[in-house]
Amino acid sequence: NSSEVFLFLLAAKCFYTIFAALSAFGVVCNSILLFTTIRSKSLRAPCNILIGSCALFDVVHQFLPEMGVAAGSFAVLSIGIDRFISISMPNMYRRMNVPMYLSIQYLAISLFSAYNAFLIFYFYRDHDVICNMPSVFHDNAVSWWAYSSAIVNVITFGIYVWTWRLIKAQSENLEVKQMSRIFRTIVLVTIFDLSGWAITQTLVATQNFIDLPDHQRLCYVCFASIFVNLGIAVKFLVYYFTSTEYKKAINNRFHVQPTSKISQSG
Repeated sequence: NSSEVFLFLLAAKCFYTIFAALSAFGVVCNSILLFTTIRSKSLRAPCNILIGSCALFDVVHQFLPEMGVAAGSFAVLSIGIDRFISISMPNMYRRMNVPMYLSIQYLAISLFSAYNAFLIFYFYRDHDVICNMPSVFHDNAVSWWAYSSAIVNVITFGIYVWTWRLIKAQSENLEVKQMSRIFRTIVLVTIFDLSGWAITQTLVATQNFIDLPDHQRLCYVCFASIFVNLGIAVKFLVYYFTSTEYKKAINNRFHVQPTSKISQSG
């Protein structure tokens, strides 16, 4: 009835407002993180470069969602692999050819993104729409996209758990102890990232198999979009408030004076 349609459209408008606010916040914060990575000499390690790249992909996500999600989710896996290698094989990690190493990482990210683009174009059907908006993944592409995304997320989870166990096993090693600080921050970011992507991807994939009226589907899609953008939006805050390295780099880059120094000078 008309009252039900009105309520669902009102809820969709509320969800979309939250989604838009989180999107804008995510673009600004990840742009700051990317700019800081580019301009700070203290953030030149492969891990920092991959984190900066992930921030770039999160910005891209706001304009090309499917490509941003594909590249960003695989970048999170690349960061986990980087930390695993640095802790499990530290001597090899220090001696490796960094440009070659990063090229391999970016090649893997590009291939996964290309795979997602292939699914979009190969299975494209111009009659598939969701609430008068074109559906991105059509036919079997929905299943292939969901399966591949789930596999990447599961592998990422396994790599991070394995790396954390290595850190715990070598807790007396001073070098490992220093690495564990940034890794704890990365784990927190990854929890938000993976949770947001997993929830949104699951909801979006599920709605393709549910028969819903247009007004309910619109509400559902707007609601599902909130989680991935929440994970992206809080990433900057996690890096800033839990990593001394990133907090110092951001403060220096934007000439922010620490609170303790302000109180002392007052």
